[in-house]
Amino acid sequence: MGDQATNALVAIVLGSVVAVVLLVPTAAHQYRLDGRLQAKDLAVLLSGAVYGLSLWTYTLLPMPAPDSYRCRGRQLEPFGSISRIWTDVGAPDHTFQVGQVALNVLLFVPLGYYLRVIVRRGVVTAALVGLATSLLIELTQTTGVWNLYDCPYRLLDVDDLLVNTVGAVGGSLLSFVVLDRRDDTTPPLPSTVSLGRRLVGLASDVIFSVLLGGAAAAVYRGLTEHGPGDHDAGVRTAVLVGVPYVVQAVSVLAVGRTVGEHVVAVRAVPRAGGAARSPYPRRLVKLAAGATPGFALVAVAVAGAGWVATAALVGLGLLTVAHVVVAGRSEQHRGLSHVVAGLDLRIATEERLEREVRR
Repeated sequence: MGDQATNALVAIVLGSVVAVVLLVPTAAHQYRLDGRLQAKDLAVLLSGAVYGLSLWTYTLLPMPAPDSYRCRGRQLEPFGSISRIWTDVGAPDHTFQVGQVALNVLLFVPLGYYLRVIVRRGVVTAALVGLATSLLIELTQTTGVWNLYDCPYRLLDVDDLLVNTVGAVGGSLLSFVVLDRRDDTTPPLPSTVSLGRRLVGLASDVIFSVLLGGAAAAVYRGLTEHGPGDHDAGVRTAVLVGVPYVVQAVSVLAVGRTVGEHVVAVRAVPRAGGAARSPYPRRLVKLAAGATPGFALVAVAVAGAGWVATAALVGLGLLTVAHVVVAGRSEQHRGLSHVVAGLDLRIATEERLEREVRR
């Protein structure tokens, strides 16, 4: 596999991971702004994350091994590289020079486009951000990745600042043509919980728990490996699973919602016709039927071995399928835990009104 293909693969893989992580704040923003998370929002999220990683991979990778690269200099003459397009016509490397300039323009076109799509900023912002981003890349290259290398392994070319900025401005202008711009009419906020909203909430719960548990386990490992204590695999598993479970449990018992349900702005209420009483018994049932079995199976899968871990993983898969199926078939897409606890799901009114207040 060539270097360019490898760079593309790295950008796609790492960009997809970043997009998954950013799904939680993106969903929280969109559900409070428009009451929905559309396919085009997910497409912008994924493509934007992949593009951001591609700026890194195509400008810095592959990073050479020590003593296996040649030090590169600096091209500080304005238009020194660009002028070769006209002065070196017929030279053996003329096609390469033209391609380099064209690629440097095209590489920054998406930046101007995303600045308009995501943050609603125009040509001036695109020019400034494009110039600043290009300058950061050139400084990183000329300092040998900020002195990680003894000398730069890529050429600093001052003309890159110009052509990159032109690309960003071009992307901003191009967005006028290809962007499906929103009109001034505000679409009505949804009044019922959709299956998509429910599934995004479930996915947000998983992402949040994985990130928080991984971070807590990493902190524990760092403290024990560099501190006075001894590292214990059992304690690490307890931290990995226990910390996010405690946070989810506190959220459910205190306010009746998981973190994912906070993200998509839905709340659980007693079923119509139910007797008015303390909400805590229902919340306890919701916790017991929802998060608790999943976290328990994860703990067994991580701590166990052989057929025990395999059985836990199979059980976790079946439990996930059950949650998705019940969410799809139940009224208001309540899901398994709410059906068992006798709870309905409603859009959180106070969060629905946030947009109206800002208007």
